[in-house]
Amino acid sequence: MMIFLRLFFGCLEQLVPYAFLCLYPFNRHFRFSHRKTLLSTVALVAAVSSLFALSGLFLTFILPRDPFLLWSVNALFLLFLIPCFLWFQYCVKDIWQKKLFIFSFTVTVALFITSIYNCTVYAVSSNVWLPYGGDFYQTYLFAVLFSLLPGWIILKYYYLPIEDVLSAKESGYLSLLSLFLCVLIIPGLTLAPEYVHSDPIILYLFFALLVSVFVVYVLVFKMYALTREKMLSQQETMQFQHQNELSAEQYQRIHGQIEYNRRMRHDLIHHLLVMRSFLKEGKEGAAEEYLDQYLKETEKYTLLHFCGNPVANMLISHYNALAREQGIDFTVRVSIPDTLPIQDIDFSVLLGNLLDNAVAAAGAAPEAARFVRLNMICSGKMLAIAVDNGFDGHIQQDGERYLSTRPDHQGMGLKSIDMISKKYQGGVEFTHSGTEFHSSVMVGLEPVRELSL
Repeated sequence: MMIFLRLFFGCLEQLVPYAFLCLYPFNRHFRFSHRKTLLSTVALVAAVSSLFALSGLFLTFILPRDPFLLWSVNALFLLFLIPCFLWFQYCVKDIWQKKLFIFSFTVTVALFITSIYNCTVYAVSSNVWLPYGGDFYQTYLFAVLFSLLPGWIILKYYYLPIEDVLSAKESGYLSLLSLFLCVLIIPGLTLAPEYVHSDPIILYLFFALLVSVFVVYVLVFKMYALTREKMLSQQETMQFQHQNELSAEQYQRIHGQIEYNRRMRHDLIHHLLVMRSFLKEGKEGAAEEYLDQYLKETEKYTLLHFCGNPVANMLISHYNALAREQGIDFTVRVSIPDTLPIQDIDFSVLLGNLLDNAVAAAGAAPEAARFVRLNMICSGKMLAIAVDNGFDGHIQQDGERYLSTRPDHQGMGLKSIDMISKKYQGGVEFTHSGTEFHSSVMVGLEPVRELSL
């Protein structure tokens, strides 16, 4: 009975740190609720520990009490890790690259713990025929604190801050690095304890190897975070440049409209004189034709009223005029309040980019696909914007992400739309079908914390 309890609690003390380290980074990605996942994991660990203890007890009756029994029981422990690994794969809903990295990282930490424990035990007694004997629990607790705590710190403060922005490809590279380090250090960590203790230099190199691997992980995550920060800074600069270009175009258009209206008012007297001359000579048809041309020319620069929101009305009028110049059917349905709890600059960039992309794409589309449909409505505490437009059928994608097909464009418009929607607790969806492109944006109308674009 004592051997059974010794094996049971020894296996339990080994599995619990591993389970914690594997599941901790995925606490937002469990297939089941946290409570159900925790209870299921505890039940599995208890069951595995019980089966391991029974199997180990059986081996003590059929094998002599020598180092071969120790190796046999340790091999048995590795066998019982398989159901734990399968449960980890099933209960976590995330890409396999991230799960592979966490698992290989945890295996590395487990190797550290086991190696430290073996060296410590050998320093006390070299006659060990069954694991988890003597002062195992205290010694193993020391090994856990020496390895598990740094592993947890690396995950919490260096990996998790960048985990959300890691793509599948980046996570794959990270998992390859983790597997490489794990395979690389296995020979060093599986040195027989007697060799480690035989020479102070080997003992120093042994612990230097442990520390070096942790340092490598910290440096890799830190370098990635700095690189990512630099990339985001460059993207922000490009986004601001794009926004400035868009705003400059819009204000240039408005300035042109003001100048045109001023010129039209100045020239109005001349147009009236021409029409009076036609009427005086009895040329009513010529006067009517002249008046129609004048009204058509004036209509292009008229600021139409689509809604009471000044930002939306200015932008829609601007792109409505651009669309008409290119023969694009521009349809608008807007039902929003005169004021919105969204910063004007954010709303301007969001709506401006949507309409700018739509009009540009529709302008390059075949005659039958030259259309833009804008629908914008407030429902509850959300603002919904849907823009459908025709395009030439050619797209560029990186996975599911759409890329800009316009010359000298880096796709900053789509990124700005996505970032602004997330800033206001919303989301975006871009899809296409044939020669129709669909953009859907949801924006929350409640106050949110400030985020840098």
